[in-house]
Amino acid sequence: MLGFGIAGLAATAIGWTALTCRVVAFARVFAAGAPEAPGSRRNHPARRTAAMLREFLAHRKMARKPVVAVAHWATMFSFLVLVATLAQATGQLFDPTFDLPWIGHWAPWGWLTEFFAWAGLAGIGVLIAVRLRASRRPLGRTSRFFGSHQWRARYVEATILAVVLLVLWLRGLESLLADPASRLRFASTAWIGALHRPTLSDAALGVWISTLALAKILVSYAWMVVVALTPTMGVAWHRFLAFPNLWTSREPDGSPALGGLGGLTVDGQDVDFADPDLDESVFERLGAGWVADLTWRDRLALATCTECGRCQEVCPAWAANAPLSPKLLVGTLRDHTFASGSEPEPLVGAAGGRALAPDALWACTTCGACVEACPVGVEHVDQVIDLRRHQVLVRGEFPAELASTFRNLERRANPWGLLAKKRLDWTKGLTFAVPVLGQDVASLSEVDYLYWVGCAGAFDDRGQATARACASLLHQAGVRFAVLGSAECCTGDPARRAGNEALFASLATTNVETLNGASATKIVVTCAHCLNSLAHEYGPFGGRYQVVHHTELLAELIDQGKLSPQSGPERTGEWDTNRTVTYQDPCYLARHTNQVTAPRRVLQAVPGLTLREMDRCGRAGDCCGGGGARMWFEEDGERINARRFAEAAATGADAIATACPFCNVMLADAAGAAAAPTPVRDVAEWLLAAVGAPAETTNQEET
Repeated sequence: MLGFGIAGLAATAIGWTALTCRVVAFARVFAAGAPEAPGSRRNHPARRTAAMLREFLAHRKMARKPVVAVAHWATMFSFLVLVATLAQATGQLFDPTFDLPWIGHWAPWGWLTEFFAWAGLAGIGVLIAVRLRASRRPLGRTSRFFGSHQWRARYVEATILAVVLLVLWLRGLESLLADPASRLRFASTAWIGALHRPTLSDAALGVWISTLALAKILVSYAWMVVVALTPTMGVAWHRFLAFPNLWTSREPDGSPALGGLGGLTVDGQDVDFADPDLDESVFERLGAGWVADLTWRDRLALATCTECGRCQEVCPAWAANAPLSPKLLVGTLRDHTFASGSEPEPLVGAAGGRALAPDALWACTTCGACVEACPVGVEHVDQVIDLRRHQVLVRGEFPAELASTFRNLERRANPWGLLAKKRLDWTKGLTFAVPVLGQDVASLSEVDYLYWVGCAGAFDDRGQATARACASLLHQAGVRFAVLGSAECCTGDPARRAGNEALFASLATTNVETLNGASATKIVVTCAHCLNSLAHEYGPFGGRYQVVHHTELLAELIDQGKLSPQSGPERTGEWDTNRTVTYQDPCYLARHTNQVTAPRRVLQAVPGLTLREMDRCGRAGDCCGGGGARMWFEEDGERINARRFAEAAATGADAIATACPFCNVMLADAAGAAAAPTPVRDVAEWLLAAVGAPAETTNQEET
């Protein structure tokens, strides 16, 4: 057995040496990354540990594919438990009867080992079947495995399959050499040994055990060497790196990195564009343009990506044949990070190199579906925004449509570029006066809520209809509110999502000064993007408010009896509420703000209105295509909003409700392009039709 022992120990030494060298190299790559903002990523250690363990044990992110989730859980735990069998196999190279000290003869340990070996066999069998089923034909864009390195996944799966089979086979043979009184330890594998007994002597049995033990060792340590030589093999490395990656999530409670974005930092320090002493060298290092700009957490996340394709599968841009795949974006950045060339390349650049294509970068709607779906905590949206920040603020390279949007925001404080004095045009035709701060009320402490109308509510025809409906309902319910009128500016959401952090900071500072000067505390909004900015992104600028979406407030008013929807058979045409409606969840309301129930409660309170859900709804809903400043892009080819409208139409509903002006515009445009007579209206408009809408609202012509 000496030969077996020498070969096994040599493989062990080579495998662990290779793995150790790679771990050291990883540590150097991560440590070379830019620092994160102080107080982030390591705060609230107890909450982080609990969140990591919940994700590890419960596989919450994988629950959308329950069969795969269970199979992965079984495979994962089999890997952890069966690592101990490597030590067992090493001893069997020298002595076929070797057992682990202390626990080797303990029956429960044997049962646990066999349970996870069988579970691992079943689990890896399912995962192999899933991949083989997807590979029956050439992988197209509809497959989540499109663009993944298939050989890497198949090698890992083959290794796991070989190891669990060898463990079970060894257990069966070990039962033949065990004392008869202790064979209970081999409850589920003794039958395997019984198949061999008639043909094997004890001496031959010993050779078989040592041979299989060596095979197990060679397979296991060959895997270590291959993985060590392939640092971009996330399908293998995630089993180690997922733990620190999940622990260092942006949110200590482990929730997806959505909602408010972090500020712009250089060397871990916040960049204050209003600071007159700001070092000019900082302006060349804004955002992520080179590998050196990627933080240590960015690099850790890139190395952790498993290429499972869950992010790609739910990406609306990818589904609409745009050049963006969040999985391929992560893969591109990972290849940059671990490239061995001496000449660095920009992360975003022209085709032909390793760089990410600009078209892919600007196709993102920042809907967050990728972040929601990722099981190992990759924060795609944050990475996209950092790349955009560098393109806009340092290189000055961005789509032409954004030039006019930025200009309008700079000059007129709204993306439409209209005069501030027109911000009250939406009130024309209402039967009551809308109080304006500075004209009708001196301070917001005199009212219940500031109604933040938003740019869409002020300037867009459909947004104005929503603003009138919301104001009418608040007025009818006796809610005291006021608006800012011409003093209101864009919250800066389009600028920040497009990477223009300096412009966002300017708008946010102006708005916070206005709101704090007026003693604002409670704000109601009709735009999901305004809600996200005001509630989640104004804190660092000194703006901390209680911000509520209008659907949430309307649901409360219905519960309190202050709004009483009534059946109305006299209603005709588009305002007939005796119809079936499907609801479009705005990404910035459902995923970024986690509000999915209030809009449905309002719709369900409207007599005659039947809610029929789309297949993808709630936090799993699909995007309308308007986020990430895409509202102001001219799209070529297949449009995201057209795909979503088709999904809504497939429900058989004859109307669409939504709760964000972006969704309203995008889906109404899609309905018009499809020549479909499907009205698209805000939840507030449907409620107003049932409560009793003023004539000037209900008789509006279709826009």
